Amino acid sequence: MIMNKKGFTLIEMVVSVFMITIAVVGIVQLTTKYIQTTKFEKESYTAALLGQEGIEIIKNIRDTNWVEGAATWNDGLSTDGDYEADYNDSSLSSYDSTHYLYVDGSGYYNYSSGTKTIYRRKITLANSSDKVSITVTMYWRTNELSVKQDIYNWKP
Repeated sequence: MIMNKKGFTLIEMVVSVFMITIAVVGIVQLTTKYIQTTKFEKESYTAALLGQEGIEIIKNIRDTNWVEGAATWNDGLSTDGDYEADYNDSSLSSYDSTHYLYVDGSGYYNYSSGTKTIYRRKITLANSSDKVSITVTMYWRTNELSVKQDIYNWKP
């Protein structure tokens, strides 16, 4: 005798709904993880660029000393310690761990105006004879990233 099945049984329906639910939950979890990873990578990239900008600020102060004929090549950089500065500063300020960078309408990061960001930048200087070792540490959320470079007195 041949049976003709005309519909789903309750068990088949529950199994089908369960399988579809598993698939949808998996897709949602993958999408959420992708969004979180992308956000972290974007923040890390921005922190790396801000760290490199800290190095460039110090190099700019050194180069300005040479161009303007300062008494020493490392004028304003000769005291070891922790500092902060933004892109348009010509000197360093003492580091304050409560100071966050702001981003203005033009996309420039500074300590005075614009929208407060999640980033803090500490510039650490360590001097030896003809060298200044720079370490820029970026802090954001619970993360930190350091960029290091040495600069030298290459002008006789």
